[in-house]
Amino acid sequence: MKLIQNIKFSNDLELLKLENEGNKYFANFYGNVSAGFPSPAEDFQGTRISLDERYLSKPESTFITRVGGLSMFPFYQLNDVLINRTDIELQHGDDAVVSINNGDFTLKRWDAHKNMFTALNEKYKESFIVTDNDVVVSLGIVVAIVREIKNLKL
Repeated sequence: MKLIQNIKFSNDLELLKLENEGNKYFANFYGNVSAGFPSPAEDFQGTRISLDERYLSKPESTFITRVGGLSMFPFYQLNDVLINRTDIELQHGDDAVVSINNGDFTLKRWDAHKNMFTALNEKYKESFIVTDNDVVVSLGIVVAIVREIKNLKL
């Protein structure tokens, strides 16, 4: 067994701690928002959703990271918060936070056809071809992005 220690993050990522203080918060949910012209006949039925139940329902297999670099731009932008799940099997086209051969953890897209993790930004030529001799440690598949489009002051 290859034991990976001294977890390090590349400049592209920052690990955010997941803490639970026992409180749940709910937001009103009014359904989907039309990007065109909404029908005046649509009924908006208010329900409540818990963001922690939706995105943090499995804290034992959830990691939260923040994007700190541009290798995956424009899909991922600086300061995007990523919710990553370790209990989901890596599939072709998934974006994952991985360490290859005890390197720094980084965010890359998996190309199963080429056995390669790649950057999405054309300005970055980063790609990692994975062979049978390589050790890949995953902090999870990206399942959600939280992006602030306006700085809110509370």
